[in-house]
Amino acid sequence: MGHLKPETTTHSAVQAPTPQARSRRWTRALADRLVNIRVVAVLSAIALFAIAYPIACRLEMNRSVSAMFAPDDPTMRDYRQLQTAFGGNAVAIMVYRDTDLFSPEGFSRSRQISEQVLAVDGVDEILSPSILSDLVAKIRPSGFLTGFSSKVPPLMRRRDVVARGIDKLFAGYTHSEDHQQAAVVAMLDPQHTPDTIEAIKSIAASLPDQHLGAVDQVALVGEPLLVHDGFALIERDGTKLATWTIILLSIVVLITLVDLRFVLLSAASIVWSITITQAIMVLSGIQLSLVSTILTAIVTVIAVASVLHLGVRFRIARTRGYEHREATVRSLGMLVMPIFWTCATDAAGFAALRWSRILPVQQFGWSIAIASTCVFLSILLIAPAIMMLPNWRTASKLHQWQSKLARQMRRLCLRIAMWFVAHRQLSVAVAVVMMIVSAMGVWRTETETSFLKNFRPDSPIVVDYDRVEKTFGGAGVWDIIVDAPPEISKRYLADVLKLEDDLRKIQVDGVSLAKVISVADASEIAGKAPGLKYLPPPVKLRAMRLIMPLFVNALLTPPTAEPELRHLRIMLRSREHSSALQKSGLIDAVNQVVKSHTLSAQWRGHFKDVSPPPRAGRVTGYYVMMSRLVSQLIRDQWRCFIASSILIWLLLLAATRSPRLSTAALLPNLLPVLFVLAVVGLSGDKINMGAAMIAAVSVGLSIDGSVHFLATYRRHRDEGHSCKVAATHASGNVGVPVLLATIALVIGFSVLATSDFVPTATFGLLVAITLAAGTVINLTILPAFVSWIDR
Repeated sequence: MGHLKPETTTHSAVQAPTPQARSRRWTRALADRLVNIRVVAVLSAIALFAIAYPIACRLEMNRSVSAMFAPDDPTMRDYRQLQTAFGGNAVAIMVYRDTDLFSPEGFSRSRQISEQVLAVDGVDEILSPSILSDLVAKIRPSGFLTGFSSKVPPLMRRRDVVARGIDKLFAGYTHSEDHQQAAVVAMLDPQHTPDTIEAIKSIAASLPDQHLGAVDQVALVGEPLLVHDGFALIERDGTKLATWTIILLSIVVLITLVDLRFVLLSAASIVWSITITQAIMVLSGIQLSLVSTILTAIVTVIAVASVLHLGVRFRIARTRGYEHREATVRSLGMLVMPIFWTCATDAAGFAALRWSRILPVQQFGWSIAIASTCVFLSILLIAPAIMMLPNWRTASKLHQWQSKLARQMRRLCLRIAMWFVAHRQLSVAVAVVMMIVSAMGVWRTETETSFLKNFRPDSPIVVDYDRVEKTFGGAGVWDIIVDAPPEISKRYLADVLKLEDDLRKIQVDGVSLAKVISVADASEIAGKAPGLKYLPPPVKLRAMRLIMPLFVNALLTPPTAEPELRHLRIMLRSREHSSALQKSGLIDAVNQVVKSHTLSAQWRGHFKDVSPPPRAGRVTGYYVMMSRLVSQLIRDQWRCFIASSILIWLLLLAATRSPRLSTAALLPNLLPVLFVLAVVGLSGDKINMGAAMIAAVSVGLSIDGSVHFLATYRRHRDEGHSCKVAATHASGNVGVPVLLATIALVIGFSVLATSDFVPTATFGLLVAITLAAGTVINLTILPAFVSWIDR
């Protein structure tokens, strides 16, 4: 091992050691101590794992859409009021074709199917043609006095004004206007489990065989179905990504180091870090959610990157002739701080997600931040023991081939870095121009807020939605909640009907509401029955509540002993197959009409003696929540991106003590993200849920190579090399592990491109492209930028 040349100054012997020299002494002492206590350290890691494992096994996934929002979110407050007053808005709709629906046999089949669905655990109420027929029978019973035959299903009576009114009111809701399609609308318990959806799916799949020749073209739609299928696909994709990432990166570790000890270290670090992280998540009340299934893959990336750099440094030390223990101490001492800062910047990048207003995104950020810390702890506790194991190297021929490949790759990295450093001013200028153009392109991106667009066009659920929307006009279910006075008057119901008429008139780029239903409609139709015709509204509604309690309770809260505000529900249906602008425009238009009515003096006149005063009507439901969820996620991405960049810059500043080097390391890592999102925008594609987290995630992952580059660069500078030589050799030193790890990561994340869940496919593809671009920039622009700014 060579020694530094003495300084030319005459005071070199009395000069105080530099901060870098003191840091190297301290880390060397720490590494030596870790090797000495390696048995105690690894036993401590095993003990922690044994304690954490049973706790980690209790980690569960929360599939609820309401869990996506913070408790104080206005969208969540409105939905919680809907849940409190009416039990929520979770609706699954089973549609089937029955060309003989309006016949005694057709109604018998409807009854059988309705009873099957109602028997499913988690289904609170149902609405179907047979249920409507029962309602008509209660309002207008058959017999001598009414002249209606008991052999004819009540809803089929053409001479009955009530039957015709109910038929018309619910056409497009429980049956098609041509009476060829029927629907069973299942109101689900807000806390329903995935088993509820699976049971309904099983019933839907069995209908054609149960009613052979009579029932076919069964479709199952509803926002709970979308969420259920989305979570199922995300869980599957998370497992696939984790499996492929672990396998590919283990192969990379083996090829790079030809040493099974480091493969073992990678596996131990990953398993230990994930288990400890999951245990902390359980103890902290954090659950897995829509965005957290990639936890294992992200932890694998962070852990393997650290192990690769550690292994390369260990192999270099052994090649230079250091004995086993000394090589272990030197490699740990040299890299313990770079690995610390790498994990710290990863943690900061993901912790920046706490600025998101979507609760699972915040929790995901904290989870990865915890996991990054655990990776560093796993290196401290486990690496010394495994590195001190006997040599597990593979065949010498493979080792020779690997050494030759590594030398060639290092020479390639050196040549590339040398060229860019030699033309550093041109390189920096090109990078600045690309960043400006990319930033301009990003502003042209549009968002995709339709949750249905998260599935591929040929997926079963999209095909079902197409079929339902062609026959029923709309499968998107949402609601309006308006305050109601303690005593419902005829004038109040008339104002509700006027509000409904104005809602039906809304047109936004050719999109309108397919159905608008409230208790006011039912009261108007029921009032045509001789027995209810002359009753005042309060008495009529009480009679209706006795006749059809489930239906009325789902639309109007019951009166209380004290004169308090009540709530009335207006159920809406609209097309799920709408563009983002159409959907948001329709929601905004409905909000505007509702507020215009419910804030008017005429409306408030119904509440003169009521305290507190009435609020403006609230528009809520799964349809609204899913639209706002995606929009919020996309808006949050830039807030989190800025926060992530600032936090990472501060940590780089703490690591380098140089604002210039920190800036030089961060800026090139922002370019890949901006460039990829700009390409998405300029190509006309829309930013969906998968692209919405790219910014913060990619910066957190791509900065790792820059941290190791800066550590090596500063070491070369301390040894007296010029900025050009230091940047070139730093790139050559870190290039091989960074290149090989990136190849594995690109392949691993590209596997997700085949996912049936479009955001997952988008996320995988864009992360792969961003990481590849980030590696290219770290090996080209970064050396040029650092040598230019540090000259």
